[in-house]
Amino acid sequence: MAFKDLREFIEKCRAHDEVLDVEGADWDVELGSLAELKAEDPESQLLLFDKIKGYPAGFRVAANPFNSTKRTALGLDLPLGVGKREQVKALRAKLKQGVTLVPPVEVETGPVKENILIGDKVDLDIFPAPRWREGDTGRYIGTGDLVIMRDPDEGWVNMASQMVATHDKTRCAIYMSPGRHNGIIRNKYFARGMNAPVAVVCGQSPTLEVAAGLNVPWGLSEYDYAGWLNGGPIQVTKGVTTDLPLPATAEIVLEGELVRPEEEPPIPVARFGDWAGYYVDVEEKVPVFRVKSILYRNNPIILGNPPAVLPSSWTLGRDVHMSAVLWDELDRQIPGVQGCWLMGEAGLRHMAVVSIKQMYGGHAKHAALAAASCNAVAYMLRYVIVVDEDVDPTKINEVLWALGTRCDPEDSIDIVRGWWASPGPDVLLSPEKRKRRQYEHSLAVITACKPFYWIKDFPPSSKLTPELEKKLKEKWSKLF
Repeated sequence: MAFKDLREFIEKCRAHDEVLDVEGADWDVELGSLAELKAEDPESQLLLFDKIKGYPAGFRVAANPFNSTKRTALGLDLPLGVGKREQVKALRAKLKQGVTLVPPVEVETGPVKENILIGDKVDLDIFPAPRWREGDTGRYIGTGDLVIMRDPDEGWVNMASQMVATHDKTRCAIYMSPGRHNGIIRNKYFARGMNAPVAVVCGQSPTLEVAAGLNVPWGLSEYDYAGWLNGGPIQVTKGVTTDLPLPATAEIVLEGELVRPEEEPPIPVARFGDWAGYYVDVEEKVPVFRVKSILYRNNPIILGNPPAVLPSSWTLGRDVHMSAVLWDELDRQIPGVQGCWLMGEAGLRHMAVVSIKQMYGGHAKHAALAAASCNAVAYMLRYVIVVDEDVDPTKINEVLWALGTRCDPEDSIDIVRGWWASPGPDVLLSPEKRKRRQYEHSLAVITACKPFYWIKDFPPSSKLTPELEKKLKEKWSKLF
């Protein structure tokens, strides 16, 4: 079984020299900027901030939680000491054995109920919610978080990771992108003339965070999927002002409701640096999240995981998991798939790379279109690139080599129009499209492969063969 809470994960990381304690940082820009600077080293440590300026010792923020391959392996229970491609293979092997959903189990109480503030005692300012970057206009308590809601028609519980900004002591703004499940659920309550019950979890186990960031099918609770990832059921306890199931070992939970615009005017979303790498001003105001109760552990830890240009600092293994899910899906449709990868250097969701061993004419194009339509990666996808089996899709230099030497722009690139976009991170949406709420962009399908009909005559690669590479690394292990 994986980790029961965030603290156990941090201590396991500490045992592997993967944690760096930082004291005295300012919550206003300094904390977030230090985390981003450290993340420039893809194998840097998890940062645990304490004694944050203006706050008592023990009110902490953890940042860069999965910034190394070792912490990704620990969080997803994957082999240690291997690269991203091998991690994807290992997770794909788990997926091929089948996902057995494991529903949560309810317990009467848990550490999250060590401190409970209700009604007039609610005060969001007791937590050191950071203003992460210079261009942000607000403080975000929810970055590596869970937004929990229950569908009013079907009764299943949805869990998603959304940006949550504090607005004042009792109110927050939660941005929900069009088409996402929790936005649909919210609108169902509003259509009934009801406010929507919500719980926001601001620190939890890695498996919950990973599950919340995935595009699981409608009607499937991320709690059940997290139970499979976890190797056992997630313990939940009923909220004190909602009947929503809360992770019993969570660090901080904000309970309340999204308020209908007719009852209280919507509020603006604070400007923030989004995952595409730009500051985003959300033009539309959002319904108020009115906080009715706060539950938190002694010495609470905010899981700070804001989107960044440097994807490894915030994806929490999502690149590995999404790639494995894509590979598993393609295995059911396409023969000869050798690997998949979501290229973080282009923004995690913008570019998918698929490696195949070509077997028939049109095989590469078939694989590209099948990959594009996979639910796990379709949202905000802008490029699908298919390469041959001698190209490692996790290595950007090899993918660029294939693009430069095996892609004829006239014959190898097709454009699909009207693809699923978002008003937040899609900075290329024109003002005209935004005005008419046309949240669509184009998708490029690129086959950077040897031409199949004369593949045997294609010049051989001068790269080391995998067999020789393995032999040399074993013989000369001290060099590697």
